[in-house]
Amino acid sequence: MPKWKKDAKEFTVSVTFHVVRGYAATIPKPVMEHLAKPTRITFHLRRGKVEVRAAH
Repeated sequence: MPKWKKDAKEFTVSVTFHVVRGYAATIPKPVMEHLAKPTRITFHLRRGKVEVRAAH
């Protein structure tokens, strides 16, 4: 498991594909902590960009 630098602002992760479940990626720990460890994450497609919203 990679360890991220304390001041890192960019995180690159691999994406895998499973025929039944679809795509999957691991969310880096610093990102989850920044989002206050949500129980759900919603992705919004807007104007060619992706917004991420965390729900608790």
